[in-house]
Amino acid sequence: MSDSPYAHYGTPDPEYAALYATLPPPIDYPIPVEASRQMLNGLVSMNHEMIKDKLPDASKYTTVDHSVPVANGTARILVRTITPTFKDGTKYPVLYWMHGGGFVMGTVEMSQDGLLRLGVELGITIAIVDYRLAPEHPHPIPVTDCFEGLKWVADNAGSFGGDISKGFIIAGDSAGGSLTAAVSHLVRDNPFFQGKQPSGQVLHIPCVVDPRAHPERYKLELRSLDMVENASMSGLNREFIYDIYRKHLRNSPEDPTASPLLFPSHANLPPAFFQVAGLDLLRDEGLLYERVLREAGVKTKLHVYQGVSHGFHLIFPQLAASKKFEEDFKNGLVWLLGGAKA
Repeated sequence: MSDSPYAHYGTPDPEYAALYATLPPPIDYPIPVEASRQMLNGLVSMNHEMIKDKLPDASKYTTVDHSVPVANGTARILVRTITPTFKDGTKYPVLYWMHGGGFVMGTVEMSQDGLLRLGVELGITIAIVDYRLAPEHPHPIPVTDCFEGLKWVADNAGSFGGDISKGFIIAGDSAGGSLTAAVSHLVRDNPFFQGKQPSGQVLHIPCVVDPRAHPERYKLELRSLDMVENASMSGLNREFIYDIYRKHLRNSPEDPTASPLLFPSHANLPPAFFQVAGLDLLRDEGLLYERVLREAGVKTKLHVYQGVSHGFHLIFPQLAASKKFEEDFKNGLVWLLGGAKA
């Protein structure tokens, strides 16, 4: 194990370790991007089949796909909205979701089932953005697509049953957590969002800094990427994390829109709810970013899940830790919608 101050979080969860021991050996990296996409899409389809009978009845929500222009009208992206069934014209707070997948894979379906259940249970309209993926669309395209999709949602929420004055949360997991962090800063500084500011942000297992650009003052804290003991159980590959930035996004390491930790100020951001996996190679940057936001005066709430991998809640939904993750997520949304009160 690396000498991270947070290394104790990496002691494997016994239930996760037992399940991991039954799996075939991990596939050697590198894996071609297209093959990675097919593998992830297959996993999403398999998980959907496992839980489809537990999803809300179709009469309880409406799903609509919207084609949204971006890049000055030269391209279009999908924003899928899921709205609880209207009751006497009721409109709902809005959750805008940016999916994970290392910026190179992932679709709107990736977290849709879980978001659908939460939306129906809590009375929230969900908007999931299908931003364009690297390497075909390198940085900053994923960021700008998510930003422009958010502008569209802010302007059009009423047309799909949303009311951002009741709550406007931006959220994502993994790469989507990075996009959430970057977009939060861009929104804060953009006049368009005056009077339309998001009221909260959710960062699941986020990546927030290019490993080529770890600030000197934080290097002793950012050590989980160097994990050795149990690294094979972490759910990520160290080389893949480097390749996200240097090979696929092809961003400047110091660009804060790719490394939100590097924004010169984190003040005046919306309250932030964090969920971090203890055996994740990205663990330390999630923990550090929560502290940096808190020290900048941002209200935060943090949950750490001992000894489980990156994406554990999606890959192994049967784990007790995954069920706790989903319950904590629900409670985190309630906290944000309630004004992030202590």
